Amino acid sequence: MADVEEVTQTPSELLASGRRNLAVRDYNAATEALAKACELLAKEHGDTADQCAEAYLWYGKALLGLSREESGVLGDGMPGTGNGDGEEDDDNEEQEENGENGEEENGESEAEPVKAEADDGVKKSEADEGVKKSEAESTTKDEPASSSTADDQPGPSNGEAADESMADLENDDDVDNLQLAWEMLDLARSILRRRAAGGGHAARAQLADVHLALGEVALESETYDKAVLDMQSCLEIQKELYSSDDRRIAETHYQIGLANSLASNFEDAITHFKNAANILETRIKTLENPATVKDDATVKKHSTADPFYSVEGEIKELKELLPEIQEKIQDMMDYKTETKKRLAETLFSSNGESSHLNGAGSSSAEAKPKPAASDISHLIKRKRKSSEGEEASCAKRANT
Repeated sequence: MADVEEVTQTPSELLASGRRNLAVRDYNAATEALAKACELLAKEHGDTADQCAEAYLWYGKALLGLSREESGVLGDGMPGTGNGDGEEDDDNEEQEENGENGEEENGESEAEPVKAEADDGVKKSEADEGVKKSEAESTTKDEPASSSTADDQPGPSNGEAADESMADLENDDDVDNLQLAWEMLDLARSILRRRAAGGGHAARAQLADVHLALGEVALESETYDKAVLDMQSCLEIQKELYSSDDRRIAETHYQIGLANSLASNFEDAITHFKNAANILETRIKTLENPATVKDDATVKKHSTADPFYSVEGEIKELKELLPEIQEKIQDMMDYKTETKKRLAETLFSSNGESSHLNGAGSSSAEAKPKPAASDISHLIKRKRKSSEGEEASCAKRANT
């Protein structure tokens, strides 16, 4: 009966269900519903049809959330495994930091009970199962020519079927949810770029959302410069679509500031964090003015969509966000000061060693200059967990 009920659901119903599950952070249920919606839309309209763009966007977001959830469970529940690059010490430091801020990491406090109740082997198998399920669903979307083969594939009733099944499992293991998220969002971007060329407001707004989501994927994969570029593209579109004090623009400035901070671009990070704070302060002033709030389009939209919305509640939210942003600004200033200090110490140390070597000759060859101490990426990395938690918190409240 469950299978019959699932088949009778329309793509729009599946999309709505997936978005509801995503809103409550049930990423497994969200990816299942959205993957099915994408598959049905692709079969009906074609892989690159305009009708598929929104489903691809939300499916990519769900996969991103699932990847973050699994990273939190596996990363914290498997101490001493390292990160694949030989940076085991950094991982241990991150795990200690996670012990203090476990509920803040990626905004996913639910991950903690899972870690307490499951052993490493169970967690890994569950995560692998989620990866394989999302991969299989995404493959049926992206390659409709082979989807019927995947759907009709028999069980391992003979040697050939068993070999094919094993090959599929190996392929599933090679692609994780973060990569799948990027692929779906990139496909949505290509469709929405074509639609946005016609000047449609809705398509351009969704294109901005895609760029922001792609930036978040880049943050998760630690390609921070790429994240900045994608988020800048989002910001340029938003500035054309929304008023200068719109919260969505403030959120994007915050995200760009976060990406720059992780890339050790402290000046740019400070600039964008300050821009975010200034926009929120302007927004508060607008909401506190009865003459302007009456005709505010954003207030009207929220009032219509959310029966629990109130201007007073939004003002309170914004005032709670400001101290978080100010704290980020102070952090960046501290990092900038420490970087300058270490550069000066390194330069002084290098000059001292050089003078010593010149005076002592080759007999003092053991006194080699120490490696440069200007890299404080380990400090940023330690802050990353809580930063991403703050990011998720700010993004969640800014989108309400």
